[in-house]
Order: sequence, then structure tokens, then C-alpha cells
Amino acid sequence: MLRNKLKELADQYALSEQQYAQKLKQKTLELQLSDLKIKQHEEKLIQEQAQMKVYAEQVSQLLVTEKNLRMQLTADGEKFQQFQDALSKSNEVFETFKQEIEKMAKSIKELRKENVFLKSKCDKSDFTLIELVEERELMKKQLEKTKNQKEKLESLCRSLQAERKQSSTGSNGSNSLADQ
Repeated sequence: MLRNKLKELADQYALSEQQYAQKLKQKTLELQLSDLKIKQHEEKLIQEQAQMKVYAEQVSQLLVTEKNLRMQLTADGEKFQQFQDALSKSNEVFETFKQEIEKMAKSIKELRKENVFLKSKCDKSDFTLIELVEERELMKKQLEKTKNQKEKLESLCRSLQAERKQSSTGSNGSNSLADQ
């Protein structure tokens, strides 16, 4: 009986040892599986860390690029503001220029009217001057004619006076001769 019990115990121990061996084998396999998973996770971690470094470099490059772009945006904003100021000044100058052009157009219109008036006045003056010159020439001719007539009349008067003197002296002489 003791032997049977011992045999049973030995069988139970063997069975138990077998179970423990299987459990140990199973745990060893689980441990190897866990080690493999850990190695995979470590490799993945190394890859992710490498990728993280790449991403960190990209982020730093992007931050530098962002900073440069912000500076450029600020500079472009200032240039745009300067452009806006220049454009508004240009618009003011253009408006002033437009007003001056309108004033000049009015002035030109008035000057053209005045020019037309002065041209007509000048034409009238020229016409009047031509008439006066013609009249003057006519008057000169008439004056010349009148002078000639006057000279002829004066010479005729002298000759008549001389004739009269002669006839008067002749008639006085004939009167005196007749009186004697």
C-alpha cells in the first residue's frame, strides 16, 4: 500500500513534473515570444526614433522656413503699404492733374473764343487799314491833283494879274495918252 501510494505519488510527481516541464516549456516559448516582441518593439522604436529625428529636422527646417516666410510677409506687407501710399498719392496727383486739365481745357476754350474774336477784330482792323491806306492813296492823288490845280490856278492867276496889270497899265497908258 505504501508502495502504491509511493508509486502514485511518484506518478503524480512525474505527471506534475511533466506538467511543470510543459508549463516551463510553454513559459520559455512565451518568454522567447515576448523577447521577440520586445526586439521587434525595440527595432520599431529605433526606426521611430530615427524617423522622429528626421521629423525633428524637418520641423526645425520648417520653423526656419516659417520664420523666413513671416519676415518676408512682413517685408511684403510694408512694401504693399508703401505701394498703397504711393498709389493713393498717385491718385491724388492724378486727380489734381485732371482738375488742372479741366481748368486748362476751359482756359483753352476761352482763349480760342478770344483768339477768334481777336482774329475777327484783326481782320476788321486789316480791312479798315487797307481801306484807310487806299483812302490815303486816293487822298494823296487828290492832294496831288489839287496841288497841281492850285499851281495851275496860281499860275493862271499870276498870268491874269500880269495881264490885268498890263491891261491896266496899258489902259492907264492909253487913258493917259487919251488924256493928253
